Amino acid sequence: MRKIRISLLTFILFMMSFYVDAQVIRVLRPMGLDNENASVMLYDRLNQAITLNGLASTDNSNKFVLVPRIVITSVTPTVEAPINYVAEMEIMLSIVDTDKKLIMAQEMITKKGVGASKAKAIQEAIKSIKARDPKFKKMITIAKTKIIAYYNEECDKVVKTINTYIEMGEFDKALNELNAIPQIEDAELDCYSNSLDILSKISAEQQAESNDNIKNDMPDVSWVNE
Repeated sequence: MRKIRISLLTFILFMMSFYVDAQVIRVLRPMGLDNENASVMLYDRLNQAITLNGLASTDNSNKFVLVPRIVITSVTPTVEAPINYVAEMEIMLSIVDTDKKLIMAQEMITKKGVGASKAKAIQEAIKSIKARDPKFKKMITIAKTKIIAYYNEECDKVVKTINTYIEMGEFDKALNELNAIPQIEDAELDCYSNSLDILSKISAEQQAESNDNIKNDMPDVSWVNE
């Protein structure tokens, strides 16, 4: 009996692990930036900013995403030797609801970097971005408030939609919605706890397969900043 209880507990924890890690916002790779090192650096900084402001990044839901778009406005050499390059850029950050094609929060930041090459100058500009930038906090707070309000008002509809997807065998769509429901300790958000029993309707194997599918499926954000 004890072994059965331990096995059952292990199974429950295993099932929950797919959901406990589910968060709210997926950070997309930056658009408009060919420099791979700078792209990875910005991606990491944005993930840090999300985490520092009470959320966390996820790659198993495409409902709410942070879209970074970079415009390099100039890269010019210095006049005096030794010759360095000065890069200036604008970084437009948009947190969007991909289902509704709705921009929930947006912020523009400008950065400058100096380096021995054009690539180094761009990297230095990205390196100057701080995860604790107040502009990040403002943008994320606005989006967070809207997300919580959405689930407080629409939870019943969301749960019904998820159940419909499961009944139809559309497990990728079901988990995409399910994984997007936020777990926010300081918020009076009942939707997460109300939806926990839904997970038991999907096998662990199917969860793993669907989560992998979602990770590999890039949402259409071509409409952002048009």
